[in-house]
Amino acid sequence: MFDKAFEFISQGEYAAFSIAIVLGILFNLKNILSFADTYKKRRIELLKEAASIGSINGTLKVHFEDEIENEYFRLVHKVKMEKVIRDACIDWYARLNRELSISHFIRARSHLEINDGKLEVKISTFDRIGYWYNVIAGVLLLLIGFPFLAMTNAIQSQSIVGIFVVIGVSLFLIVFGLFLLSQTFSVVSAKRVQEAIEG
Repeated sequence: MFDKAFEFISQGEYAAFSIAIVLGILFNLKNILSFADTYKKRRIELLKEAASIGSINGTLKVHFEDEIENEYFRLVHKVKMEKVIRDACIDWYARLNRELSISHFIRARSHLEINDGKLEVKISTFDRIGYWYNVIAGVLLLLIGFPFLAMTNAIQSQSIVGIFVVIGVSLFLIVFGLFLLSQTFSVVSAKRVQEAIEG
Protein backbone atom coordinates (compact mmCIF):
# COMPACT_ATOMS: atom_id res chain seq x y z
CA MET A 1 0.00 0.00 0.00
CA PHE A 2 2.76 2.45 0.96
CA ASP A 3 4.77 1.50 -2.17
CA LYS A 4 1.76 2.40 -4.28
CA ALA A 5 1.40 5.67 -2.36
CA PHE A 6 4.96 6.73 -3.17
CA GLU A 7 4.37 5.75 -6.78
CA PHE A 8 1.43 8.18 -6.82
CA ILE A 9 3.51 11.05 -5.42
CA SER A 10 6.30 10.46 -7.92
CA GLN A 11 3.68 10.76 -10.68
CA GLY A 12 2.26 13.96 -9.17
CA GLU A 13 -1.07 12.38 -8.17
CA TYR A 14 -1.31 14.00 -4.73
CA ALA A 15 -5.00 13.22 -4.08
CA ALA A 16 -4.42 9.52 -4.81
CA PHE A 17 -1.30 9.65 -2.59
CA SER A 18 -3.29 11.10 0.33
CA ILE A 19 -6.03 8.47 -0.04
CA ALA A 20 -3.46 5.65 -0.22
CA ILE A 21 -1.70 6.88 2.96
CA VAL A 22 -4.99 7.18 4.89
CA LEU A 23 -6.09 3.71 3.75
CA GLY A 24 -2.67 2.28 4.61
CA ILE A 25 -2.90 3.66 8.14
CA LEU A 26 -6.51 2.47 8.57
CA PHE A 27 -5.73 -1.07 7.39
CA ASN A 28 -2.67 -1.25 9.67
CA LEU A 29 -4.16 0.59 12.65
CA LYS A 30 -4.55 -2.62 14.67
CA ASN A 31 -0.85 -3.45 14.20
CA ILE A 32 0.22 0.14 14.99
CA LEU A 33 -1.83 0.20 18.22
CA SER A 34 -0.59 -3.27 19.17
CA PHE A 35 3.03 -2.13 18.70
CA ALA A 36 2.44 0.98 20.86
CA ASP A 37 0.79 -1.14 23.56
CA THR A 38 3.67 -3.66 23.51
CA TYR A 39 6.19 -0.82 23.82
CA LYS A 40 4.40 0.60 26.89
CA LYS A 41 4.19 -2.83 28.55
CA ARG A 42 7.88 -3.46 27.79
CA ARG A 43 8.73 -0.15 29.49
CA ILE A 44 6.80 -1.25 32.60
CA GLU A 45 8.72 -4.53 32.67
CA LEU A 46 12.04 -2.67 32.41
CA LEU A 47 11.02 -0.30 35.22
CA LYS A 48 9.95 -3.23 37.42
CA GLU A 49 13.23 -4.98 36.73
CA ALA A 50 15.21 -1.84 37.56
CA ALA A 51 13.20 -1.18 40.75
CA SER A 52 13.88 -4.71 41.99
CA ILE A 53 17.69 -4.35 41.83
CA GLY A 54 18.95 -4.13 45.41
CA SER A 55 22.01 -2.04 44.62
CA ILE A 56 19.98 0.91 43.26
CA ASN A 57 19.82 3.84 45.69
CA GLY A 58 16.52 4.64 47.41
CA THR A 59 15.77 7.86 45.53
CA LEU A 60 16.16 6.24 42.12
CA LYS A 61 14.09 3.26 43.23
CA VAL A 62 11.25 5.59 44.32
CA HIS A 63 11.50 7.33 40.93
CA PHE A 64 11.19 4.00 39.10
CA GLU A 65 8.16 3.05 41.22
CA ASP A 66 6.52 6.40 40.44
CA GLU A 67 7.14 5.79 36.73
CA ILE A 68 5.54 2.33 37.01
CA GLU A 69 2.44 3.95 38.57
CA ASN A 70 2.40 6.57 35.78
CA GLU A 71 2.56 3.90 33.07
CA TYR A 72 -0.21 1.79 34.61
CA PHE A 73 -2.41 4.86 35.03
CA ARG A 74 -1.78 5.83 31.40
CA LEU A 75 -2.58 2.31 30.18
CA VAL A 76 -5.84 2.12 32.14
CA HIS A 77 -7.14 5.68 31.64
CA LYS A 78 -5.42 6.54 28.32
CA VAL A 79 -4.14 9.87 29.72
CA LYS A 80 -1.07 11.15 31.51
CA MET A 81 -1.38 13.06 34.80
CA GLU A 82 1.26 14.52 37.07
CA LYS A 83 1.77 12.39 40.18
CA VAL A 84 0.77 15.07 42.72
CA ILE A 85 -2.43 15.92 40.86
CA ARG A 86 -3.21 12.25 40.23
CA ASP A 87 -2.73 11.39 43.92
CA ALA A 88 -4.89 14.37 44.99
CA CYS A 89 -7.65 13.32 42.57
CA ILE A 90 -7.61 9.72 43.83
CA ASP A 91 -7.67 11.02 47.42
CA TRP A 92 -10.71 13.23 46.69
CA TYR A 93 -12.40 10.41 44.78
CA ALA A 94 -12.13 8.26 47.94
CA ARG A 95 -13.16 11.13 50.27
CA LEU A 96 -16.29 11.71 48.19
CA ASN A 97 -17.18 8.02 48.67
CA ARG A 98 -16.85 7.51 44.90
CA GLU A 99 -20.04 9.53 44.35
CA LEU A 100 -18.24 11.63 41.72
CA SER A 101 -16.81 9.47 38.94
CA ILE A 102 -13.02 9.39 38.55
CA SER A 103 -13.62 10.22 34.86
CA HIS A 104 -14.65 13.77 35.90
CA PHE A 105 -11.27 14.27 37.58
CA ILE A 106 -9.50 12.88 34.51
CA ARG A 107 -11.45 15.08 32.05
CA ALA A 108 -10.88 18.14 34.27
CA ARG A 109 -7.11 17.54 34.54
CA SER A 110 -6.15 20.64 32.48
CA HIS A 111 -8.04 22.80 35.03
CA LEU A 112 -6.57 21.21 38.17
CA GLU A 113 -3.72 22.66 40.22
CA ILE A 114 -2.09 21.99 43.57
CA ASN A 115 -1.75 25.09 45.77
CA ASP A 116 -0.45 24.79 49.33
CA GLY A 117 -0.91 21.03 49.08
CA LYS A 118 -4.60 21.36 48.17
CA LEU A 119 -6.38 20.46 44.95
CA GLU A 120 -7.89 23.51 43.27
CA VAL A 121 -9.91 24.02 40.10
CA LYS A 122 -8.97 26.92 37.82
CA ILE A 123 -11.35 27.82 35.00
CA SER A 124 -10.00 30.88 33.21
CA THR A 125 -12.01 33.51 31.34
CA PHE A 126 -10.57 32.11 28.11
CA ASP A 127 -11.84 28.62 29.09
CA ARG A 128 -15.33 30.04 29.75
CA ILE A 129 -15.38 31.87 26.39
CA GLY A 130 -14.19 28.70 24.64
CA TYR A 131 -16.88 26.70 26.43
CA TRP A 132 -19.71 28.96 25.24
CA TYR A 133 -18.26 29.22 21.73
CA ASN A 134 -18.12 25.41 21.45
CA VAL A 135 -21.65 25.00 22.84
CA ILE A 136 -23.18 27.58 20.47
CA ALA A 137 -21.17 26.58 17.39
CA GLY A 138 -21.68 22.86 18.05
CA VAL A 139 -25.45 23.17 18.46
CA LEU A 140 -25.71 25.40 15.35
CA LEU A 141 -23.76 22.91 13.23
CA LEU A 142 -26.02 20.07 14.41
CA LEU A 143 -29.13 22.17 13.71
CA ILE A 144 -27.84 22.78 10.16
CA GLY A 145 -26.39 19.29 9.56
CA PHE A 146 -29.39 17.13 10.50
CA PRO A 147 -31.98 19.00 8.39
CA PHE A 148 -29.46 19.14 5.54
CA LEU A 149 -29.13 15.36 5.75
CA ALA A 150 -32.91 14.98 5.82
CA MET A 151 -33.12 17.06 2.61
CA THR A 152 -31.24 14.37 0.66
CA ASN A 153 -34.52 12.77 -0.44
CA ALA A 154 -35.87 16.14 -1.59
CA ILE A 155 -33.00 16.84 -4.03
CA GLN A 156 -34.51 17.40 -7.48
CA SER A 157 -31.37 16.41 -9.32
CA GLN A 158 -30.94 12.66 -9.52
CA SER A 159 -27.17 13.06 -9.81
CA ILE A 160 -25.38 10.53 -7.60
CA VAL A 161 -22.49 12.96 -7.20
CA GLY A 162 -24.87 15.69 -5.98
CA ILE A 163 -26.43 13.34 -3.45
CA PHE A 164 -23.01 12.24 -2.17
CA VAL A 165 -21.89 15.86 -1.85
CA VAL A 166 -24.98 16.74 0.23
CA ILE A 167 -24.53 13.64 2.42
CA GLY A 168 -20.81 14.38 2.81
CA VAL A 169 -21.39 18.01 3.80
CA SER A 170 -24.17 16.99 6.21
CA LEU A 171 -22.03 14.34 7.88
CA PHE A 172 -19.11 16.77 8.12
CA LEU A 173 -21.32 19.36 9.85
CA ILE A 174 -22.73 16.75 12.26
CA VAL A 175 -19.34 15.23 13.11
CA PHE A 176 -17.70 18.64 13.55
CA GLY A 177 -20.66 19.82 15.68
CA LEU A 178 -20.30 16.76 17.93
CA PHE A 179 -16.55 17.37 18.11
CA LEU A 180 -17.10 20.98 19.26
CA LEU A 181 -19.57 19.82 21.91
CA SER A 182 -17.07 17.21 23.11
CA GLN A 183 -14.60 20.05 23.75
CA THR A 184 -16.92 21.33 26.49
CA PHE A 185 -16.59 18.15 28.58
CA SER A 186 -13.44 19.28 30.40
CA VAL A 187 -15.09 22.49 31.65
CA VAL A 188 -18.29 20.63 32.63
CA SER A 189 -16.23 18.09 34.59
CA ALA A 190 -14.10 20.85 36.14
CA LYS A 191 -17.28 22.53 37.43
CA ARG A 192 -18.49 19.22 38.85
CA VAL A 193 -15.15 18.68 40.60
CA GLN A 194 -15.14 22.27 41.90
CA GLU A 195 -18.63 21.90 43.36
CA ALA A 196 -17.67 18.59 44.97
CA ILE A 197 -14.44 19.75 46.64
CA GLU A 198 -15.77 23.15 47.69
CA GLY A 199 -19.18 21.93 48.82
